[in-house]
Amino acid sequence: MALFSRQMIAFMAVAEELHFGRAAQRLHVSQPPLSQQVRLFEERVGVPLIERSTRTVRLTAAGLALRNALQRLMDDGDAALTAARRVAIGESGLLRIGFTPTAAYRLVPAAVGTYRQQYPGVHLSMIEADTAHLLALLRHDRLDIAVTRRHESIADGDLHMEPVDTEPLVVAVPAHHPLAARDEIDIGELADMPLVGFVRAKSEYFHALLNELFRANGVAPDIVMESLLPTLLTPVAAGVGVAVVPASIAELRPRGVRYLPLKAKVLPASTLYVAYRKDGINPAVPQLRAALVDAGVVARP
Repeated sequence: MALFSRQMIAFMAVAEELHFGRAAQRLHVSQPPLSQQVRLFEERVGVPLIERSTRTVRLTAAGLALRNALQRLMDDGDAALTAARRVAIGESGLLRIGFTPTAAYRLVPAAVGTYRQQYPGVHLSMIEADTAHLLALLRHDRLDIAVTRRHESIADGDLHMEPVDTEPLVVAVPAHHPLAARDEIDIGELADMPLVGFVRAKSEYFHALLNELFRANGVAPDIVMESLLPTLLTPVAAGVGVAVVPASIAELRPRGVRYLPLKAKVLPASTLYVAYRKDGINPAVPQLRAALVDAGVVARP
């Protein structure tokens, strides 16, 4: 194969220069070995490729066809090498992204928007799902990176997981509610109000976070119904009750709802994490991770 490659290169140099002397100079070899390589190449191909005379060198019809075909192969090879290099440095290829619903309110649009401007050659495949499903997809190599909530299944250490965004909890109240004119709400006041909570089976993270909030502050909430984000805001707007939600949900700004800061002695935050496999091989992952970190707000020690 190496010998054949040298013969092919010799032929292409002569085919492009149409002059053995210039072709030899181009390849930094003497003319006799070059002529021998071309003859051996013609023998291997089985047909004359070059017509030689004392004054001119020209290609036969077969030589012209072969030169054009080999040039296309070389161009395709160069393009393939360039494509491979772009994928290797994360400038091209496919990046499979997963995110929880609440990450779609602010963090993911901000980070992905920045990332697409910097790496327009990377095709993005995106899926929204709950944290448990996203982590399962990561482990089965069906996702490259995900924005999730904390989950007990990360204990086995097969995933990198780091906080990228932390936001406070706020109170969503009906716009016509007397509290809507207030600047903030004390958590003790929620004990006397009907509350719309989170369905545990589908919103385990927020269900546990609110339980922690109320328990730490000695409040016994009156949960009149449970729902999911963002449909949880529908009963709030209808006046069924108020709800404690992550601040980023205010980006939705549905009619009939106002968001007020929550005052409490103990106020846990809502945190989003970026997760990816420790043995992942997609070179585009670090760039999106960096964009998520830059777009997020995390209190650093």
